[in-house]
Amino acid sequence: MKTVWKPFWSYDVKKTEKWLQAKALQGERLVEIKPLYRLFLFEASNQPQAIHYHIAYHKQQNHKLPLLLQQSGWGECCQRGRWYIFTNQQKTKDIHNYPVRREIIKRNRNIFYFFTALTMYVLLTLLLFVIMSGIIVFHHGNTLTFSPVFVWHTLLVISIGLAIIGIFSTIRLYQSNKHFW
Repeated sequence: MKTVWKPFWSYDVKKTEKWLQAKALQGERLVEIKPLYRLFLFEASNQPQAIHYHIAYHKQQNHKLPLLLQQSGWGECCQRGRWYIFTNQQKTKDIHNYPVRREIIKRNRNIFYFFTALTMYVLLTLLLFVIMSGIIVFHHGNTLTFSPVFVWHTLLVISIGLAIIGIFSTIRLYQSNKHFW
């Protein structure tokens, strides 16, 4: 059993599906996903397979694959929480019906809005701090002194980390989902 950690896999599901297809061609079969921990569990198989993967997200946790998709060759590979991964072993030209991505698009849009707001908040807070520090130093002629309390260093590291994650997530979500919006 091989475990792979992919922290931002849900931001670009098409890229993740291509990665899963490449893994199947290398002889590794997807057995389970753990979305909370961002883990994919693979099992080594005897022979490589050409499998088409489709990732879906549904708010209902007991979602069943529609009959039309089952007749088109789609089957459930694994499911955890609201995440479903479907497989189809037919050739690409023979697949005419695909599961809908509407819920994943809506989810990614909401996450995009959250990270955009978080990034703006952190950056505006930082800008306010820089402006106030500049006014104190340059206008009043005083110097800034920071107490060596560990809390300030921790808050600085947390805010820089949030800014980096927020900027990265905002850019990544926008680039991978802009054709849906």
